[in-house]
Amino acid sequence: MTIDLKVYDNGDHTCLVWLPANGQAIPDCRGFAIHRTRKQAAGGPSQDTYIHGFVGFSDGEQLDPNALWKRPVQRYMWWDYLVDPGDEVQYSIIPVVGPDKDHLRLSQADASAQTPPMTITGQASAHISAYFNKGIVSAQWVTRALASVGTGAKLDTLISQSGNSLRNALSGLLRRQLLDMLNDVKKNDGEIYAALYELNDPELIPALVALGQKCHLILANGAFNSKKPDENSAVRAQLRGKIDLHDRLVGSGHFAHNKFIVACDSAGKPQRVLSGSTNWTKTGLCTQANNGIIVDDPDLGAHFIDQWNLLKAAGNAYPASLMQANATSKSFNVDGGSITQWFAPTDKGEDLDYARKLINGAQDGILFLFFNPGAFEPDDEPERWTLLQNILARHQQGSPNYDADLYIHGVVNQEIPGLTTEGPEKPSKRAAVDPANPSPVKLFDGGKTAPIPVSYESMVPKAIKEAFHDWASEVMNQGVHVHSKVIVIDPFGKNPVVITGSHNLGYKASTKNDDNMMIVEDNAPLAASYAANIIAIYQTYRWNTYVDAHAKDPQVWHGLVDNATWQDSYLKAGGPDLAEIKFWLGEGPSGAPVAAPASGGAEVRAATASGPAQGARRRPAAGKKLVKKPVRAKAVPVKKAPAKSRRVAAKKAPTKKTASPKATTRSKRAGARSAASRATPVKRAPAKTKRAPAKKAPPKSRIARTKSTRAAVARRATRKIVSRTPRRGR
Repeated sequence: MTIDLKVYDNGDHTCLVWLPANGQAIPDCRGFAIHRTRKQAAGGPSQDTYIHGFVGFSDGEQLDPNALWKRPVQRYMWWDYLVDPGDEVQYSIIPVVGPDKDHLRLSQADASAQTPPMTITGQASAHISAYFNKGIVSAQWVTRALASVGTGAKLDTLISQSGNSLRNALSGLLRRQLLDMLNDVKKNDGEIYAALYELNDPELIPALVALGQKCHLILANGAFNSKKPDENSAVRAQLRGKIDLHDRLVGSGHFAHNKFIVACDSAGKPQRVLSGSTNWTKTGLCTQANNGIIVDDPDLGAHFIDQWNLLKAAGNAYPASLMQANATSKSFNVDGGSITQWFAPTDKGEDLDYARKLINGAQDGILFLFFNPGAFEPDDEPERWTLLQNILARHQQGSPNYDADLYIHGVVNQEIPGLTTEGPEKPSKRAAVDPANPSPVKLFDGGKTAPIPVSYESMVPKAIKEAFHDWASEVMNQGVHVHSKVIVIDPFGKNPVVITGSHNLGYKASTKNDDNMMIVEDNAPLAASYAANIIAIYQTYRWNTYVDAHAKDPQVWHGLVDNATWQDSYLKAGGPDLAEIKFWLGEGPSGAPVAAPASGGAEVRAATASGPAQGARRRPAAGKKLVKKPVRAKAVPVKKAPAKSRRVAAKKAPTKKTASPKATTRSKRAGARSAASRATPVKRAPAKTKRAPAKKAPPKSRIARTKSTRAAVARRATRKIVSRTPRRGR
C-alpha cells in the first residue's frame, strides 16, 4: 500500500492533502503522523519533527514530547502554519497503527514518499505574487497573545502600536509587503500613484509622507454618512501639503472604493501594481481577512495610472465619460497567462458579464470569499445578479449551467435578504436559502443545501471552552470579519482563474462605485494560493459552528476515535468527502488527473509524492525524540498559536455517528487560529519584496512530481465520483 501526497504553499502556510493510492482503508489505522523536514531561511541544520494533532484519544491525555506522532490526525487534509518565507520543507505521511491507543506504532512500510524540497514563498510565478493577513481574531492564539500582555489588554490599542508583536502577527505578510513596496520606492527615488478608500494605519501613513510630493494620492471620503461626510478628514488634514494629495469626496449612492498603488522608478515609469481588498487601516490589516496581489508589469501599471488620471479629472463627480471609458477592459500577457483588468464604474456592468462567463464555464470547482456583493436580484434580471448568485445557480437544477458535481465552498460576510436568507417579501427559487436569523457570516458548502449561518456564539465560541475545555474564551471582532473579495475557479484544472481586487462583485459596485477587478487566467500557482487561503478561513468558521451546534450533545466528538472506522466516510466511493479529497489532489470529476494548464500557463506549484517511502530517511525512530520546532521566541504568543492549528484537525476526527464536519475540524485551527501564530514577522522578506529575484522563485510549477505520481492517479481514474459537493458534516 502506498500513499499519494500533495502539498500546496501560499507563503503564509502549507496545505497538505493525501489519499491511499488504492483508495482502501488501512487496517488498525488510528490516524496519520505528518513528518516534516524544515531548513530555515535563517540558516542552520535541517530540523525533523512530527506535526501532531491537538487532542488525544481521551480528555486530559498528555502529549508525549518524545513521541509526538502518538497524536495523529484522523483526516486526509491538514495545514502547517509553522513555516516562514524562505524555508525549505519536505513532508511525508505515515500511518499510525495498532490494536488500540495504548499499542501504537508508525507503519513506515505504508508511508508516503517524502516530497521534494519546496521553498515557502508568496511568489506565485515570476511576476505575480499574493499575500494574506491573519485577520480572523476570534482565535485561540489571539486570546493567548492578549493574555500574555496582561489583564485589561485591548486589541484595538495593541494593533494601533507600530512594532507590536500581536499587530505584526495579525497583519501577516500583507503589511510587510505594503511597507516594503513603499520603502523600495523611496530607496530608489521613485514615485507612486495611489487611490485609497480609507487611511489611518500608524505605519503606512508615515511611509507615504516619507515620499513627499512623489506620493500622488487620491484619497476618498471612505464610509461616509450624513453626520460624518468625510471619514478621512483627520488624515487628510495631516497629509495636506506634505504629499501630492487629491480629494475625491463623492456623494450619496457612491463610494470611491479603490485600494491600489502603482510603483514607478526614478524616471516615473511604472514598474508594478498592488491591488486587492485591503484598506489601509489598522483594522484592514489586522482584524479583517484580506489579501493583496502584486504584479510586476509596466504595461499594467500604465493602465492603472490612466485610470488614476481619469479619477483625478472627475473630481468629486461621476461624469458619463468615466463610465464609458470603463465599459471595456484591457488584457495583458503575464507569466504565460493573462490578466484582464476592469475598472468601475462601468456603463452597464460589463465587468460582471465577463466574470459570469468564467463562472459558468467552471468544470471542477469554485471557491470564494464575499464581503458585501449586494442585494438578491430577481431571477428574471440576471444582468443585475451578484456573482454569488451566479455561483449558486451552478447548483440549481434546471438552470442552463447546472452541475451537481461542481465543488463549491465559500464564506460570505453578511446577510443578504433573499439570498442567504429567505424572506416573505422576496421568495427565492434557489435551494441555497435558509430561514435562520441574521448572522454576520455565512458558510457555503455548495448551492444545493442551505448556507450555514455563523452566529455570534460561533464567532465567540463560548461552547468551545465548555465542550472542549482546553480552549480559552475568544475575542470578538465587532465589525467586518471577512473583507476579501475573491473567486477562484478550477484552481487545479486546465483553465484556473482568480478574480480579486477592491470590487465587491455585485451590480452596485460595478455601476456606482470607484473599483477595480483583476481577473488572472491560467496562473495555476496563484489560483492554488488563493484556494488554500479560502479553505483555511472556511474551516475556521466551520469548526466553530460545529462546536456551537453540538455544545449540549452528549455524543459530541471530543477526541480521536480508538478504532479504524473513522476512515470509512472519507473513503466511501461516491461520497462527498472522497470527492473533496480528490478535488484537492487535482483530479477531475471522473477521477482522472485534469489536463495541464493552457499552453504557456504556469502549472500549480506543489510538492507531490507518490509510491512507497524509501526507508525512514532522516525520520527519527518511533520512540526517539525529534527535534521539535520551538514555538518561536520571536513572538511568543504568536508562536504558540500554530500548535493549535494542528490541533484543530485532530479534533476533527469525529466519529461517524456524530455530526462532526471534517471540514469543521480543519476549520478550527486551519484558518485563523493556528495560522496567525505562525505569522510572526519573518526575518526575511519574501522573494516578492524584490521582484527581480522573485523571478527565479517558483520553478515551472510548484509541483515536484515523483515518477509514479501520474500513474498512481491514473490507477484511481476508473472510480466514479457521484458528487463533488461535500456534505456539511457527519
